[in-house]
Amino acid sequence: MSPVRDSTIFIVGGDRGAGLLIAHRLVELGAQRIGLIGRDVEQGEIAAKMLFESASGIWALSGAGDLSSNEDACRVVAELAASLGDADILVYCLPGDNAVSDVVLKSMRALGHGTVVTVGGTSESDSGGVRIRSVALDEDLVVANEVLARLQDN
Repeated sequence: MSPVRDSTIFIVGGDRGAGLLIAHRLVELGAQRIGLIGRDVEQGEIAAKMLFESASGIWALSGAGDLSSNEDACRVVAELAASLGDADILVYCLPGDNAVSDVVLKSMRALGHGTVVTVGGTSESDSGGVRIRSVALDEDLVVANEVLARLQDN
């Protein structure tokens, strides 16, 4: 069984590029609940619809806002969690401020489990039941494959 099949997955930057490619690859592995988080409402809705239509049984929703704002990050995460459940996996594909990852990481630590994979990050750790992994920046397909490999390293 796929380790992502029963997971709720949030992908920051999942509405385009490597993030959207990762979302499609996760669907191929059996993921059924994916929240795409980005800055552009329309782009997010288009990406979520494409993902939803890509396989039977998929719940794909999007949330958008100023991702450097703690208020927007809390709102987007709360909206997605209300529909999909709390994130078990967070894939962070956007450079810059990471208010969303802070919000999700706090929730994961409170629940005592989760995995965070940061594209372009450098830190790796395990604490409070939460695994934090990094993937180097590279071409979109290489990044997507490396993220999937990191998720399967349970």
